Amino acid sequence: MTEMSFLEHLQELRTRLIVCIIALFIAAAVAWPLTSIVQRFIQRPLMEPSLVQNLQYDLATWAHDRYPELSRRLGFEPKPPHVNPHRLNYMAPLEPFFVQMKISLITGFALAFPVILYEIWLFFAPALYPQEKKYIYFFLPFGSVAFILGGLFFLYLVWPLIISFSLAYESDILYSMLNLTQYVNFCLRLLLLFGLIFELPLVLLILNWAGVVKLDALKRQRKLAILLSAVIAAFHADIVTMTAVAIPIYGMYEISIIFIRLFGRRTQPEPVLASVPAPGPGLDPTVKP
Repeated sequence: MTEMSFLEHLQELRTRLIVCIIALFIAAAVAWPLTSIVQRFIQRPLMEPSLVQNLQYDLATWAHDRYPELSRRLGFEPKPPHVNPHRLNYMAPLEPFFVQMKISLITGFALAFPVILYEIWLFFAPALYPQEKKYIYFFLPFGSVAFILGGLFFLYLVWPLIISFSLAYESDILYSMLNLTQYVNFCLRLLLLFGLIFELPLVLLILNWAGVVKLDALKRQRKLAILLSAVIAAFHADIVTMTAVAIPIYGMYEISIIFIRLFGRRTQPEPVLASVPAPGPGLDPTVKP
């Protein structure tokens, strides 16, 4: 463990922030040609049926083929999922350009995430003992993979569910005219949030290795975890998004408990002190014979 003054901490923080910003801009420049591919992927729920809709159709088809009479009586006829294609609209002259910049920055953040994690680790490394610095070999690869898994989980499952729920309100008197900026901002904000949510098991596991978080304390604080999950999800107005955010947050909390139980720090049992027999009547233990 290395002791540093307050000014040295500030200088170290400035150095790490500069490296992170440079890595972010380099990754954003690399991601610039990929923005059209990312934007098409974000707009897939407006053009194609979601994974959940295809799964419902497959289950309904299986049930109808296996139990045709029961399906007819219950009225469960399989209907192929269909989505009316929607196009995003923009009203400002340079709006698509600024949206493309946002997409490139977020994509660049995902590409530069291993570098950012490594710089965060280097900032805290002087405060760690030598045996704790070995956690970098676990923290860096698994942290990067967890962030990517969180983004994929959102894009493949949660985002299509939110969009299909929104488009379900269309009728003869309601027609959606989704704005490009609002649509992309909403998606990118949730994409970053889910990437960070999937970092929770790794962060709590490392804190457990460092002796800051204990397994018994996490088990006792389940009600508080549910409350905090609901509070974080409450920043989103609609109930579908709130539910889609709150459930993964608490799910990651439970996965953290499982990870700590399997790979966490083993608590050493407290030594049992030998009991000293009480002196007999009339004997003073302080008096030597």
